[in-house]
Amino acid sequence: MSKYKILIADDHAMVRDGVKNLVSKNAELQVVGEAENGKQAIELFDTLQPDLMILDISMPDMNGMEVSKEILAKNPGANIVVLSMYEDGDYISRCIEYGVKGYVIKNESGSELDYAINSVLQGKNYFSRHVQDVIFRKYTESVSKKKPKDDLVKLTQREIEIVKLIADGLTSQQMADKLFISPRTVETHRANLMKKLSVKNAVELIKKAQQLELI
Repeated sequence: MSKYKILIADDHAMVRDGVKNLVSKNAELQVVGEAENGKQAIELFDTLQPDLMILDISMPDMNGMEVSKEILAKNPGANIVVLSMYEDGDYISRCIEYGVKGYVIKNESGSELDYAINSVLQGKNYFSRHVQDVIFRKYTESVSKKKPKDDLVKLTQREIEIVKLIADGLTSQQMADKLFISPRTVETHRANLMKKLSVKNAVELIKKAQQLELI
Protein backbone atom coordinates (compact mmCIF):
# COMPACT_ATOMS: atom_id res chain seq x y z
CA MET A 1 0.00 0.00 0.00
CA SER A 2 1.47 3.36 -1.05
CA LYS A 3 1.91 6.02 1.58
CA TYR A 4 0.60 9.56 1.53
CA LYS A 5 3.37 11.95 0.52
CA ILE A 6 3.89 14.84 2.92
CA LEU A 7 5.85 18.03 2.17
CA ILE A 8 6.93 20.24 5.09
CA ALA A 9 7.66 23.95 4.57
CA ASP A 10 9.06 25.86 7.53
CA ASP A 11 12.16 27.99 7.92
CA HIS A 12 12.97 26.53 11.35
CA ALA A 13 14.78 23.18 11.30
CA MET A 14 13.57 22.32 14.79
CA VAL A 15 9.95 22.74 13.74
CA ARG A 16 10.49 20.60 10.65
CA ASP A 17 12.09 17.91 12.82
CA GLY A 18 9.16 18.01 15.21
CA VAL A 19 6.65 17.67 12.40
CA LYS A 20 8.65 14.84 10.83
CA ASN A 21 8.66 13.04 14.16
CA LEU A 22 4.89 13.38 14.39
CA VAL A 23 4.35 12.24 10.82
CA SER A 24 6.67 9.23 11.24
CA LYS A 25 4.35 7.81 13.90
CA ASN A 26 1.69 7.27 11.23
CA ALA A 27 2.55 4.28 9.03
CA GLU A 28 0.40 5.72 6.22
CA LEU A 29 2.42 8.92 5.93
CA GLN A 30 5.86 9.65 4.49
CA VAL A 31 7.77 12.93 4.42
CA VAL A 32 9.07 13.29 0.88
CA GLY A 33 10.52 16.79 1.08
CA GLU A 34 11.39 19.80 3.24
CA ALA A 35 11.45 23.46 2.25
CA GLU A 36 13.00 26.26 4.27
CA ASN A 37 11.64 29.19 2.27
CA GLY A 38 8.64 30.07 0.14
CA LYS A 39 10.17 29.73 -3.31
CA GLN A 40 11.62 26.33 -2.46
CA ALA A 41 8.22 25.24 -1.17
CA ILE A 42 6.61 25.99 -4.54
CA GLU A 43 9.42 24.30 -6.46
CA LEU A 44 9.23 21.15 -4.33
CA PHE A 45 5.46 21.06 -4.55
CA ASP A 46 5.62 21.19 -8.36
CA THR A 47 8.32 18.51 -8.43
CA LEU A 48 7.04 16.11 -5.77
CA GLN A 49 3.27 16.62 -6.12
CA PRO A 50 2.68 15.74 -2.46
CA ASP A 51 -0.67 14.57 -1.16
CA LEU A 52 -0.45 17.23 1.54
CA MET A 53 1.74 20.19 2.42
CA ILE A 54 2.26 21.43 5.97
CA LEU A 55 3.03 25.12 5.55
CA ASP A 56 4.29 27.88 7.83
CA ILE A 57 3.25 31.49 7.16
CA SER A 58 6.40 33.34 8.21
CA MET A 59 9.15 32.32 5.78
CA PRO A 60 11.86 34.05 3.71
CA ASP A 61 11.44 34.94 0.01
CA MET A 62 7.67 34.29 -0.03
CA ASN A 63 5.42 33.97 2.99
CA GLY A 64 3.04 31.08 3.44
CA MET A 65 0.00 33.01 2.26
CA GLU A 66 1.73 33.89 -1.01
CA VAL A 67 2.82 30.28 -1.39
CA SER A 68 -0.66 28.90 -0.78
CA LYS A 69 -2.21 31.46 -3.12
CA GLU A 70 0.15 30.55 -5.98
CA ILE A 71 -0.08 26.78 -5.47
CA LEU A 72 -3.86 26.71 -5.11
CA ALA A 73 -4.33 28.97 -8.12
CA LYS A 74 -2.62 26.32 -10.24
CA ASN A 75 -3.78 23.30 -8.22
CA PRO A 76 -7.25 24.03 -6.77
CA GLY A 77 -7.47 20.58 -5.21
CA ALA A 78 -4.14 20.79 -3.38
CA ASN A 79 -4.20 19.87 0.30
CA ILE A 80 -2.51 22.52 2.41
CA VAL A 81 -2.51 22.65 6.19
CA VAL A 82 -1.09 25.81 7.72
CA LEU A 83 0.93 25.36 10.91
CA SER A 84 1.73 28.84 12.18
CA MET A 85 2.32 30.99 15.22
CA TYR A 86 -0.04 33.57 13.74
CA GLU A 87 -3.55 33.51 15.15
CA ASP A 88 -4.71 36.78 13.65
CA GLY A 89 -8.17 36.64 12.07
CA ASP A 90 -7.01 38.39 8.90
CA TYR A 91 -4.25 35.85 8.27
CA ILE A 92 -6.64 32.96 8.83
CA SER A 93 -9.36 34.49 6.65
CA ARG A 94 -6.98 35.06 3.76
CA CYS A 95 -5.70 31.48 3.96
CA ILE A 96 -9.28 30.18 3.88
CA GLU A 97 -10.06 32.50 0.97
CA TYR A 98 -7.13 31.06 -0.99
CA GLY A 99 -8.37 27.51 -0.37
CA VAL A 100 -6.26 26.26 2.54
CA LYS A 101 -8.02 23.25 4.06
CA GLY A 102 -6.53 23.24 7.55
CA TYR A 103 -5.06 25.65 10.07
CA VAL A 104 -3.39 24.87 13.40
CA ILE A 105 -1.55 27.18 15.81
CA LYS A 106 1.99 26.11 16.69
CA ASN A 107 1.52 26.27 20.44
CA GLU A 108 -1.37 23.81 20.29
CA SER A 109 -0.90 20.12 20.97
CA GLY A 110 0.58 17.76 18.38
CA SER A 111 -2.72 15.91 18.29
CA GLU A 112 -4.32 18.97 16.66
CA LEU A 113 -1.88 18.76 13.74
CA ASP A 114 -2.41 15.00 13.57
CA TYR A 115 -6.18 15.51 13.37
CA ALA A 116 -5.71 18.17 10.71
CA ILE A 117 -3.51 15.95 8.53
CA ASN A 118 -5.84 12.95 8.73
CA SER A 119 -8.99 15.01 8.22
CA VAL A 120 -7.68 16.83 5.16
CA LEU A 121 -6.38 13.61 3.60
CA GLN A 122 -9.92 12.25 4.01
CA GLY A 123 -11.30 15.16 2.01
CA LYS A 124 -12.43 17.27 4.97
CA ASN A 125 -11.41 20.66 6.32
CA TYR A 126 -9.88 20.95 9.76
CA PHE A 127 -9.44 24.11 11.80
CA SER A 128 -8.38 23.70 15.41
CA ARG A 129 -10.74 24.78 18.18
CA HIS A 130 -8.66 27.88 18.84
CA VAL A 131 -8.71 28.82 15.15
CA GLN A 132 -12.46 28.30 15.04
CA ASP A 133 -12.83 30.72 17.96
CA VAL A 134 -10.76 33.32 16.09
CA ILE A 135 -12.87 32.84 12.95
CA PHE A 136 -16.09 33.20 14.94
CA ARG A 137 -14.87 36.39 16.65
CA LYS A 138 -13.87 37.90 13.33
CA TYR A 139 -17.23 36.98 11.83
CA THR A 140 -19.22 38.54 14.66
CA GLU A 141 -17.10 41.69 14.53
CA SER A 142 -17.65 41.88 10.77
CA VAL A 143 -21.41 41.48 11.15
CA SER A 144 -21.45 44.15 13.84
CA LYS A 145 -19.55 46.61 11.64
CA LYS A 146 -21.88 45.95 8.70
CA LYS A 147 -25.03 46.56 10.73
CA PRO A 148 -27.10 49.23 9.01
CA LYS A 149 -27.01 52.58 10.71
CA ASP A 150 -30.78 52.35 10.76
CA ASP A 151 -30.48 49.73 13.49
CA LEU A 152 -29.08 52.43 15.73
CA VAL A 153 -31.96 54.87 15.13
CA LYS A 154 -33.44 56.16 18.34
CA LEU A 155 -36.82 57.86 18.26
CA THR A 156 -38.32 59.95 21.00
CA GLN A 157 -41.60 58.87 22.56
CA ARG A 158 -43.37 61.72 20.75
CA GLU A 159 -41.89 60.66 17.40
CA ILE A 160 -43.10 57.10 17.96
CA GLU A 161 -46.57 58.46 18.68
CA ILE A 162 -46.45 60.44 15.44
CA VAL A 163 -45.37 57.38 13.43
CA LYS A 164 -48.23 55.32 14.85
CA LEU A 165 -50.75 58.02 14.01
CA ILE A 166 -49.37 58.36 10.48
CA ALA A 167 -49.78 54.58 10.14
CA ASP A 168 -53.39 55.00 11.31
CA GLY A 169 -53.94 57.46 8.45
CA LEU A 170 -54.47 60.62 10.46
CA THR A 171 -53.80 64.04 8.94
CA SER A 172 -51.46 66.57 10.53
CA GLN A 173 -54.43 68.52 11.91
CA GLN A 174 -56.00 65.37 13.38
CA MET A 175 -52.68 64.40 14.97
CA ALA A 176 -52.29 67.90 16.38
CA ASP A 177 -55.76 67.76 17.93
CA LYS A 178 -55.15 64.31 19.38
CA LEU A 179 -51.77 65.19 20.88
CA PHE A 180 -52.73 68.75 21.93
CA ILE A 181 -49.93 70.29 19.86
CA SER A 182 -49.92 72.59 16.83
CA PRO A 183 -49.99 71.27 13.22
CA ARG A 184 -46.65 73.05 12.72
CA THR A 185 -45.11 70.96 15.53
CA VAL A 186 -46.52 67.81 13.93
CA GLU A 187 -44.89 68.75 10.63
CA THR A 188 -41.58 69.35 12.41
CA HIS A 189 -41.76 65.89 13.96
CA ARG A 190 -42.66 64.38 10.58
CA ALA A 191 -39.67 66.07 8.92
CA ASN A 192 -37.34 64.86 11.66
CA LEU A 193 -38.67 61.32 11.26
CA MET A 194 -38.09 61.39 7.50
CA LYS A 195 -34.51 62.51 8.08
CA LYS A 196 -33.77 60.00 10.85
CA LEU A 197 -35.15 57.06 8.89
CA SER A 198 -33.83 58.25 5.49
CA VAL A 199 -37.21 58.05 3.76
CA LYS A 200 -39.06 60.36 1.37
CA ASN A 201 -42.75 59.86 2.06
CA ALA A 202 -45.28 58.50 4.54
CA VAL A 203 -45.45 55.06 2.90
CA GLU A 204 -41.67 54.57 3.16
CA LEU A 205 -41.78 55.96 6.69
CA ILE A 206 -44.34 53.41 7.86
CA LYS A 207 -42.52 50.55 6.11
CA LYS A 208 -39.15 51.47 7.64
CA ALA A 209 -40.67 51.88 11.10
CA GLN A 210 -42.19 48.41 10.80
CA GLN A 211 -38.87 46.92 9.67
CA LEU A 212 -37.16 48.41 12.69
CA GLU A 213 -40.00 47.20 14.90
CA LEU A 214 -40.71 50.74 16.05
CA ILE A 215 -44.44 50.20 15.57
